[in-house]
Order: sequence, then structure tokens, then C-alpha cells
Amino acid sequence: MTDQHPLDGRYRVTTTTSYQGPLEKKSDGETEIRDGRTHRFDAANCEWTSTFEIVSETEVKMTSVADPSNADIEFLLTAPDGSPTRNPVTYEATLKLARKDGDKIQMSGQIHYGHDIVFLTMRKISQ
Repeated sequence: MTDQHPLDGRYRVTTTTSYQGPLEKKSDGETEIRDGRTHRFDAANCEWTSTFEIVSETEVKMTSVADPSNADIEFLLTAPDGSPTRNPVTYEATLKLARKDGDKIQMSGQIHYGHDIVFLTMRKISQ
């Protein structure tokens, strides 16, 4: 039996963004971290694969790849220059890690991508 990754569990994902363009963002929802990785489909059926690496007691490096190739036909991501794209996009960020009472975990931070900033919060809601 393998040891459980310290971040494993189910999380609520919420975002706000500086993006002011016409494309609707649908990345919020729930995800499950297992062995430091997630795999989920958001409300637009965009596929998200992420890895989480604990850097210190207070920081986590997150790398997320969003692949909209099988998403809803009207759904597009934005490329670094702000143009619409159906190509996979990689987001990287160092998130602040906060723990309380051992099993309450929150990760939050800013993802800088092109001209936009996304404020991301992930709160653990269950094992």
C-alpha cells in the first residue's frame, strides 16, 4: 500500500479573472487530487490535468494543462496574446498553502497568463 499524498482529497475550485473578453470562462467546479494529480472536465467539457508539488510548508507549485479539443463547440481558451484557441494551454503558478486542524487545506494564488491574471482558490471539502 502506498502512502497518501499530503494534498489528496476533494477540492472546490473557484476563480476570478482580470479577463474582460467575450469568451465565457467555465473552469470553476470540483476536482479530486490523488497522488498529487488531478484530472477533470469542467462545465464546458474542457479537460484539465494538473500536478501539485509541495515546495515548502507554505507553497505548492501547480502546473495545469487545459485541453479544449473535445470541449463544447462554442468554447475556446485564450492564447497568451489573447486570441481564441482550441489548442491545449499550460498554466503554472506557485500557490500559498494553508492548513488548519490537519485536514483543512486551502491553496490560493495568482496565475499570470498573457495579459490576464486569474485568482485561484482550492479548498479541500472531503477526503
